[in-house]
Amino acid sequence: MKKLDRYLIGSVLKIFIITSLAGLALSLIIEFFERVDVFTASFNNFLLSTIYLCLKIPYYFNIMLPLVFLISMLIFFVLIIRGNEMITIRTSGISTLSLMKPLLGLASFFIISSFILAEWIIPITLEGSEYIYRVKIKKEESYVFLKNDRIWFKRDNIISNIDFFDNKKDTIKGLTVVELSNTFGITKRTDAETGVWNEGSWLFTNVIERTFDKRGVISKKTYSTMRDIIKEPPSIFKVAQKNPEEMSYGELSKYIKRLKRSGHDVRRYLVDLYNKIAFPFINLVMVFAALSMGLRYVKTKHVSQGILSGLSVGILYWFFHSISLSLGYSEIFPPLFAAWFSNLVFLSAGVIGIVSLRT
Repeated sequence: MKKLDRYLIGSVLKIFIITSLAGLALSLIIEFFERVDVFTASFNNFLLSTIYLCLKIPYYFNIMLPLVFLISMLIFFVLIIRGNEMITIRTSGISTLSLMKPLLGLASFFIISSFILAEWIIPITLEGSEYIYRVKIKKEESYVFLKNDRIWFKRDNIISNIDFFDNKKDTIKGLTVVELSNTFGITKRTDAETGVWNEGSWLFTNVIERTFDKRGVISKKTYSTMRDIIKEPPSIFKVAQKNPEEMSYGELSKYIKRLKRSGHDVRRYLVDLYNKIAFPFINLVMVFAALSMGLRYVKTKHVSQGILSGLSVGILYWFFHSISLSLGYSEIFPPLFAAWFSNLVFLSAGVIGIVSLRT
């Protein structure tokens, strides 16, 4: 590795570490104060909240990684311009491509790191943090569990089963509720096709209610709609079932296959699946963005210029990316295109910006 490459990577990494620590501290402080009433309700809750926040660190680090990387590179360019090192680099005949190579290598390292975090570490830490918050801190009951990719829960002599729960829309597809006698015989079974959480209770449609005795079915009733077949709010089921954002690529891929076999629409979940591959590559896009902007800092000597430029690009990127994903969820964009659209737009803009530089 050339001396210039080592200097560039080392300098960017130093700034990256400082910026990451600042970003993590800010994120954890915001998270704490958003739930300060719950966290400070008792000393035990406060201790549990520290564990909860520690488990959230990998998630926050992965989310802010591209933005922190961009800001670190822009601050580095401001600093070498202020120290007249950029003039030395340019007069020595070092090209933009030579400056780009070590940053592309660093971006590749961050891409791999981001994928490892998202695939093997974040699903475990998020599941642990969610359990601590809902069960240990908020004291929500953990009687709901997942078995054979279905949600099961029991209250007294009533056993319920949910075929599919959409934790984004708070909807249920395929509910079965069985009431048992003291001798564990079935006395009543209720089946509902769909359910929607509406005004603080569940509203189910296409409901079939059967009652039994020792001889078998004694009555069967159908209802177009029925409320309060179950009392549990959506938050109870979210303890057992992860959000797609909390799943690894492998977990979400298996989940989508199961939904396909059951005949459910999986297009919105495909957007999340493709986004898990597209997201780490934002780090590569940020190299082109940093070079196209940072090498234009001819007159500025203020570090704040790099921070503000990085934040502006980051906000603009997340705006485009959120809109793109929303269009994918709404089935206006194909899932693959929705996940990669922002990367392609900003990569193209970065390449054009670099090509148009005056060297």
